[in-house]
Amino acid sequence: MTDGSIYKLDWSRVNLRGGVVTVVVIVAVAVVLVFFGTLGIAVGLATLFVMIADTPGSLRSRLIAVLTFSFIGALLAFGGAWTGSEKPLLASLLMAAVVYLATIAAARGKPAAVRWLLLSIWVVMVISLSSGVERPAELSLAFLGGGLLAGIGISVLGWLADDDEEGDRPLPMSVVLAEIGTPLGRFALIRGLAAGVATYLGVLLFPDFPVWVVIAVLIVLREERGATIDIGVLRTLGTLLGVAVASGVLLVLGEDELAVIAAFLFSGFAMIAFQKVNYAVFSLFLTALLVFALHVSGEDALEGGIARLLATLLGVAIAFGGILVTTSGRSSTQSS
Repeated sequence: MTDGSIYKLDWSRVNLRGGVVTVVVIVAVAVVLVFFGTLGIAVGLATLFVMIADTPGSLRSRLIAVLTFSFIGALLAFGGAWTGSEKPLLASLLMAAVVYLATIAAARGKPAAVRWLLLSIWVVMVISLSSGVERPAELSLAFLGGGLLAGIGISVLGWLADDDEEGDRPLPMSVVLAEIGTPLGRFALIRGLAAGVATYLGVLLFPDFPVWVVIAVLIVLREERGATIDIGVLRTLGTLLGVAVASGVLLVLGEDELAVIAAFLFSGFAMIAFQKVNYAVFSLFLTALLVFALHVSGEDALEGGIARLLATLLGVAIAFGGILVTTSGRSSTQSS
């Protein structure tokens, strides 16, 4: 187990500026959704993901990385949209492969880990968004469009502050092949299979939001048992409190839509402002944000909140199963 510090509240890590930026982004996303629909959201997400995936280096190396990331994202968007919720088995196999590569890439350092985590999240989001588009190619083009917008922004910023560093390189296939059979390779396989199972069950049981199950697995399942248990407990606790708090606030506010919108925006602010204070606090406000969003969109917020809690519990259970298999395999290897 860990030293227990993960359960403490670190108020010195409050990020008020990040909270304000998050509110601005939420408002912008809402405007885009109203005027441009699902494809507009896809372009916005792609732009955001590509910008997050950008790493320091020369302008040339950064643009090559952007092009590579955008091309991979577009291919995964086509695959995710083509499988969608109509082909849960194929969707789960696609997710398993991406998470396997993401786990291998994470060992190469933070830039590669961030890129492949974003691609993993993108795949399951595409599966969720696929019902809102007519053709799989539309989401591929949306990701390429977002990559183009991000590339333009990076070009302007890079031209103003260029340097000669080579930058981070894509994950070569030789690295992937070399990890087959190693402890990292075995954990990557288990994590990939866990994500695949989460995708399959998420699509079947929570077709509107399978992402909740998969994200729980990606966040909770670590190589060490103690870290996996700690994050799983905090994720579950935060989600439970988030559903309870948001439901209580909705009961108090009643039909006052402006007050609910204010609570929605405050949850977005607090989610990032207190993100590093404690993971359970982050999960609480993230869940409250989603519950309020369901209410604002005219859906049953309580039912949606309970669905999120159940999806989280399922994802955490799958992650716990994954770490049990991982540790059992290690014990067998050491005893032999």
